[in-house]
Amino acid sequence: MKNIIVIIGSGFGGIAAGLRAKKKGFDVIIIERNKNIGGKAQIYKDNNYIFDAGPTVITAPYLFSELYKLFGKKINNYIKFLELKNWYNFYFFDKTKFNYYKNLKKTEKNIKKFSKKDIYGYKKLLLITKIFFDNCFKYFSIKPFNNFYQMIKCIPFFIKLKCYKSYFNLIKIFIKNNNLKQMFFIYPLLIGGNPYKLSCLYSLIIYLERKWGIHFPKGGIGFLINKLEILMREEGIKIYTGVTVKKIITYKKKAIAIKLNNNHYIKTNYIVSNIEPKYLYNKLINIKNNFLIKKKLSNKEYSFGLFILYFGTNYFYSNIYHHTILFNNNYYFSIKNIFYKKHFNKKNISIYLHHPTRTDKLLKKSTFYALIPVPNLKYYKNWSRYENELFVQDIISILDSKLLPKLKKNIKTCFYITPKFFKKRYFNTFGSGFSISPNLNQIAWFRFHNKSELIKNLYLVGAGTHPGAGIPGVLLSAKLIDKFII
Repeated sequence: MKNIIVIIGSGFGGIAAGLRAKKKGFDVIIIERNKNIGGKAQIYKDNNYIFDAGPTVITAPYLFSELYKLFGKKINNYIKFLELKNWYNFYFFDKTKFNYYKNLKKTEKNIKKFSKKDIYGYKKLLLITKIFFDNCFKYFSIKPFNNFYQMIKCIPFFIKLKCYKSYFNLIKIFIKNNNLKQMFFIYPLLIGGNPYKLSCLYSLIIYLERKWGIHFPKGGIGFLINKLEILMREEGIKIYTGVTVKKIITYKKKAIAIKLNNNHYIKTNYIVSNIEPKYLYNKLINIKNNFLIKKKLSNKEYSFGLFILYFGTNYFYSNIYHHTILFNNNYYFSIKNIFYKKHFNKKNISIYLHHPTRTDKLLKKSTFYALIPVPNLKYYKNWSRYENELFVQDIISILDSKLLPKLKKNIKTCFYITPKFFKKRYFNTFGSGFSISPNLNQIAWFRFHNKSELIKNLYLVGAGTHPGAGIPGVLLSAKLIDKFII
């Protein structure tokens, strides 16, 4: 029998794991229940408009280059990354605006307009985030936390860097201006985190952007997936779409095969799961007699959900850059409303607006998606069609009055997805957008392990595993299991 690895799910983590396994000489089989690979990174088409769905920010492009280098190939022969100079545009409720640039001097000049004192605070913040990056990103990204002893060894290190402090408290120390604080509080949401519960070590994201910049693949994230698929097929990886894994067959705590929804079986030496860990353990494996796994599944806190409105216009909004965040009048309340309350006020929202056609000028029209963080389905379930349509009109009205003049007139097509979509299509627990939250008690060893505690030859990659959500996190999870699979 050949050395076979079955990959369940084909998000970035599953794709990277498949390529790394192929380099080692394994016969790699990818099983994807949806029509296309890519997980949440998809391309949607509607009325001749093309929408790039899923993640939008690439901050560590070298992780993609590595996958091509494995086979002696250059990524530039497949896809080109466009580096953004204008990173984020922040619009505040008081009608002030902040442009956050790659150019540090331009950014500091804009900070000075808001608060001269905060220039010094920002410089100190960058130094702190560099320390976290140098000591935590490089350290944690190469270590799989599969046993508690590894976690114990890190405790003095955690204490020395004061990682027990929250992200919220760190920003509050260095940034005093209310608008600027709102701006930096947005970062935890990029990985599904709560600023009040997230460890301050995750502030390294701020420096990570400075380290490698912010990029966007020419053609879009969906186009990047297509190019990765080409690489996989060139190297002989077998990809089956529209097929669901119904069960993992085990013998003496070892996976020996998978059963598909068409009742076919595939024998395997290893399995890599790139699906929601809770679904994996609850639906594909018998965990009745495993107390630790059952306890871990019952105690996890999951990230917020996402409501995403996709829309296209017959007009090109040249004034709106690639990444725009529009804050409401009470940002602190809206954050708490997402995480702590069972009643969600749809009038009190902040909006992230993605405008890829500003960077990658494929059309003379604009395509957007407006992403709104919302409570997950554990706290809010009222996503009926009637309520959704009302919410869509509210979002369009806000954008029309604040950012996109005459949007109501210029909009030609729109559709949306809710947390229910994430639960149904991706099996995300409570329809969360980023699997389990990266709270202090849910990082490293406390996350789902990359090497299963239950099945000897089962490995996990993706947002719910170590090191966490976000494109760098899921690509690094595939790099971590590469250490185990021989």
